[in-house]
Amino acid sequence: MDFRQLFKLRLVVAALGETQRLGWWNSGVLTGTGEFLFQQGFPRSSPFAQTRAGFRVAQLACDEALGIQPSPGGAITCHLFRLTPQLEDAYENERNRWLDAPQEWADCFQAAWTLTPEQWPQALIELAELDPAAIDWARQQTPQTAKALRLEDPAEIHQGHVEKLAAGFVCGQSGQLVVPYLQVAG
Repeated sequence: MDFRQLFKLRLVVAALGETQRLGWWNSGVLTGTGEFLFQQGFPRSSPFAQTRAGFRVAQLACDEALGIQPSPGGAITCHLFRLTPQLEDAYENERNRWLDAPQEWADCFQAAWTLTPEQWPQALIELAELDPAAIDWARQQTPQTAKALRLEDPAEIHQGHVEKLAAGFVCGQSGQLVVPYLQVAG
């Protein structure tokens, strides 16, 4: 799993989904203003704290759109901001290593804070290195409900699934969230 790409995909979707951009969730955390506010409380790790907050808002909005009620033992519903517990743990371990080198991510953060709705979905390709074929795939999909696009359920999640989970947001539009998701055995 390419956790750097996962982080960038989450960053682009979370930033563009905010209130003043595509309006998928009620947040303004991933902006220049958010950067200023987080620097006050988290001077060493502000962009990572900022993204953690932005990702959590996106996760809750996606969970709500899908009606996710996490329960032990059953199938696990996954979307871009909620993968299996094993993948999330591995992702967090990797992300914690990046805290010691925030300068490596500075350009990425600055690009995300200044994204505009007009850059959607091209920003996924340019900033998050998404394969353009994933966008083409997503444009051919039809959501099963007003808020959900179900992908084929895999035995386990791999990078191609993560890319489709990001690209599938293309099925939404400004003010109308469509969450791509899949289920894996618990």
